[in-house]
This record gives sequence, C-alpha cells and structure tokens, in this order.
Amino acid sequence: MRRLPARHRWAHHRGRSRRPFHAGPSGRTYMKKHLLQLLIPVAAAVAAFPHGVSAQAYPAKPITIFVPFAAGTVTDMVFRSVGSGMSKNLNVSVIIDNKPGANGIIAWEHVVKRMPADGYSMAATTNSNLSLPVFTKDLPIDPVKDLAPVAVVAESPLMLHSPMAAPWNNMAEMVAYAKANPGKLNWGMSGSTSIASLNTYAIMQQDNLNIVVVPFQGGNNQAIIALLANDVQLLFSTAAEASANIGAKKTKGLGLTGLQRHEAVFPGAPTLAELGYPAQYGVWWALNVRAGTPRPVIDRLNAAARSALQQPETKTFFAKANISAAETSPEDVAKRYEEVSRIYQNVAQKANIRPQ
Repeated sequence: MRRLPARHRWAHHRGRSRRPFHAGPSGRTYMKKHLLQLLIPVAAAVAAFPHGVSAQAYPAKPITIFVPFAAGTVTDMVFRSVGSGMSKNLNVSVIIDNKPGANGIIAWEHVVKRMPADGYSMAATTNSNLSLPVFTKDLPIDPVKDLAPVAVVAESPLMLHSPMAAPWNNMAEMVAYAKANPGKLNWGMSGSTSIASLNTYAIMQQDNLNIVVVPFQGGNNQAIIALLANDVQLLFSTAAEASANIGAKKTKGLGLTGLQRHEAVFPGAPTLAELGYPAQYGVWWALNVRAGTPRPVIDRLNAAARSALQQPETKTFFAKANISAAETSPEDVAKRYEEVSRIYQNVAQKANIRPQ
C-alpha cells in the first residue's frame, strides 16, 4: 500500500483518507467577517464596563459613600439611613466615610480624582454644591460636570430662627432692629458656600441690612450651639434642627423657605415667600458617582436608592427628622442641577456676590 505523506497520515482512518480543509482567499474572508461580527458586541460590552465591572457582577464588593459633612450632622444621618436601605437591596455593605472640609470639595475631589468610575465610590451632595462656583473661583473640580447624578433622595425646607432672647418675634421686627443697630447682629451660616448662604445674602441685600456673617465649618451643629448661646442671632437650619429647638422653646421661628407652610411641624410659621422674599430655597440631598460611570451601574444604584426610601427604618427616620423622601431618576436630577445652578447665578448677581 502506498505510504501517505506525513501531513495526510492523520486523515487515514479505516481504509479511507480525508482531504484536509484548506480555506482559500474567499473562505478566509468569510471567516474573518463572521468572527468580527461575533467579537464586536463582546468588545462593546467590555468597553461599557471599565475596570472589570459587569452588569451581572455589580456590585461584587462594598460601596462607599463619601459624605462632605461631619458625623452626627443631619446630612450624615440622611445618608446613613439611605445607605443602610441600599445595602439590603444590593446585598453588599454600604460604608459611610465622612470627609468634611473645604465646603465639600475634599470629599468630592476624592471621588473624582482618586477613585475609579466603577460605581463603588459615591459622593454625597446637597444642593449647596451647585453654589460653589458662585462663591469660589479656581475650583479643583466642577461638582456638576465631574459628578454624574444618581438620585435626589430627600429634601427639607429651611427655617430662619433666632434665640428666645432676641428682641423680635417676626421678620418685620428683626429687620427694624437690624436697621436701628447696624453691624451689631451676627448671622450664622453652615460654611460660606451653602444654600443657606445664598438665602442669607438675598435677604440682607433686599432689605439693605448691615449684619455680620459668621460661617461655621463641618455642618450646622456648631452654628446651632452659637445660636443657643446668643453668639449669633440668626440662622437657617433644616426642619429637623429647627423644630427640635423651637419645640423646646430655645429658639423662635421667623420664616420658612419654599412655597408651602408646614403647619404640622411649624404651626403658624409663614413662608419667606409670602413675606416678600423671593429666591428662598430649602435643602435637598443627592447621591452621585464619578462622571463616566457606566449607565447600567447608575441605574442599579438608582433602583437601590428608591428601594431604600421604602424601607420602614428609612421612613421612620425621615418622619422624625421632618424630611421628605424624593424618588428621582438620574435625568430628573440633571435637570434640577441645571435649573438650580442658573437660579443661584441670578441670586448671586443681584446680591453682588463675587467668587473669591
């Protein structure tokens, strides 16, 4: 029997030889074309989830929320409550890491510049972050462009209140006293770039008041201590902070931000809008991730945040703190950011505020 060449020997089996397959030019083109068609969707899926993140795997490890306020503040407690609820939905731990200072920039810069855009590092913000460009020049980050919104989770009006020792009982009496005693009153504020700051400057500008502004860093706790000691005579606080002190007759309320009264919490307290003060805004709390985070990851976090707001523990805390839950989509938040940023710029212009 004729001996087969070595290259064909493998095909000789049970008396039959099989010719090996040789793809000609057209065959190779066909194979390459279909191989590319198979690989393109795979490559796109990989590109959509950088740093090894995948829709099926996320989340595969604990998530950290970086909070730009000190532990024990209302903002801290809001995100601890929401984070706990998110943990149950995501089946991973949600850790709160407090990084107060520099009006929030320290926490946000940490997320933007030091952490990957993979959804495992979140930045907690209030609407005060939108006022940063109004007050601060040469920012190391743009909190609106460098952070991608996930959800606004809660909101609350602010109450302007004064110590019980203050010689006034309403806004008209306070304005009259301030005009009769220029430079003798102190107006406290949490930080120098908060939404309360814009409210403060808007009122002072509208009534042409000469009042000393005293900023406190790390949240409103130190400012409230100063208010109770009569070291400052005016302060905007969240509904939770103000209601506790007004209810204990330690402070007196002058007016609420927003367009609606809150009779259940502050019976008889007028809104500043009905007293003739426009552009008075409450506070809201939002979750963000670094810009560039895959959209499926953002959607997963948004769903977890919505789920957290339905948890009995979250509802109980919000009710006690006089905070309203806010279920929003990332698009809702982005639109809110854009609208509020424009309003803040207008308020700053009218109050003659310049970035420093």
